[in-house]
Amino acid sequence: MKEARKNQMGYLFLAIIIIPLSIYTNYPYIANGEFPVGVMTFFLGTSALMMAYLSPHLYPKDERTKEIIGKSMTANYFTLFATITLLFITVAKTRTASEVLTILFCIMVTSIPLTMIIYSKRI
Repeated sequence: MKEARKNQMGYLFLAIIIIPLSIYTNYPYIANGEFPVGVMTFFLGTSALMMAYLSPHLYPKDERTKEIIGKSMTANYFTLFATITLLFITVAKTRTASEVLTILFCIMVTSIPLTMIIYSKRI
């Protein structure tokens, strides 16, 4: 339980630093209507916040943890496949390749802990 609490505090500290910093760096781009260059930092911060919530559920290495991670990865496979298809159809012609990859990375970084949160509530 100590390891889970230590990891939870680490993730929370990281999120508290990264989220405001990313809002500060991305605000000028959003205000000008441009694609924010550092949008990945915001999604890494939200991912750290979700991992802080998940830490007590994941760090006792037991059968429940394995089931949460296994079901989450299966759901994420289909989520990312659908996201790639949707990005290919909708924004591939209007955005540059680096912007599309940035969007895909942000969705991936957010969807993995989000599905773990959903399965930690169900299991």
